[in-house]
Amino acid sequence: MLPKYPGAGPRDLSRPLEEIRVLVDARLDGQRVDLALTTVLTWRSRASIHRLIDAGLVRVEGRLVAASRRLRAGETVLIEVPPNPTANPDPGSGVEFPILHEDQWLVVVDKPAGMAVHPSGRRLDGTLIHALHRRYRRPGDAQHDVVPRLLHRIDVETSGVVAVGLDEQFHALVSRQFEEREVEKVYLAVVHGAPAAGEGVVDLPLVPDKRSAVRLKLTTGAPGDGLPAVTGYRVLRRNADYSLVEVRPRTGRTHQIRVHMAALGCPLVGDKLYGADESLFLHQLAGTLDDAHRAALVLDRHALHAHSLRFHHPMLGQDLLLVAPLPADMARLVP
Repeated sequence: MLPKYPGAGPRDLSRPLEEIRVLVDARLDGQRVDLALTTVLTWRSRASIHRLIDAGLVRVEGRLVAASRRLRAGETVLIEVPPNPTANPDPGSGVEFPILHEDQWLVVVDKPAGMAVHPSGRRLDGTLIHALHRRYRRPGDAQHDVVPRLLHRIDVETSGVVAVGLDEQFHALVSRQFEEREVEKVYLAVVHGAPAAGEGVVDLPLVPDKRSAVRLKLTTGAPGDGLPAVTGYRVLRRNADYSLVEVRPRTGRTHQIRVHMAALGCPLVGDKLYGADESLFLHQLAGTLDDAHRAALVLDRHALHAHSLRFHHPMLGQDLLLVAPLPADMARLVP
């Protein structure tokens, strides 16, 4: 995510990025300009940052600087972002997603698999929040300008319900419900095989998987280790190869459902990281997934769907249940 400059309003994601303002904090204090910007503009190489500096597109306190200039806490760095000389259409501009609910305070959508919820890393456009900014932002008309704010997030490969606040007060009130675990979330997963018990609770903490070549991979630990994680599950239907499982996470840990299902011996179909062969995840990163890999995965994405979300709508004074139907790619595996 891009840094937010103190006092600045929310960035208008319906428009191309033209400039970035950075307030130098303790983390950047004393660093060279070029090195500091590599931690801010994470999608750019150090060489490309040098090109920005050499082109006079980086200023500190309004003055052009050399790459070796040391930053001091409290200074403001302004980076002008040059327009892309080649056509680069927003990859999410043509993506359609059903709107499950919309009122003056809230919009809830059924996000398709493969669409990121928000910009991060090298993914600077084509996200759900970009599409919603195009729908609601009117920066030239303050009376009608609406800033969509995410209430929660799901992975890029996960499909289903995403709720977005359209009113600042509403967003604050419902965000508190998420933080205090008052929101009921139900997921649907298609897994290999079937759990030994038709329903149950997995109460296993999550710890880094030190045996893995993938730094971000997690596994289950002994009681008292790592981060507590609890997941309830129930098998809805099954066949010779797969099961459709209703999953109710009671905690909200990263990769929790995927790790817990794998711990039951039933990894999600299409899961490159927690399936039988984590090298598939490395192939995906390298862009070298081939037809044999895809055949082994069965699906190009992990088979996880945010099926429903229930929370209290503070402005309407009633509970709201939002439901996204099981998508076709998962449904065909467990007809």
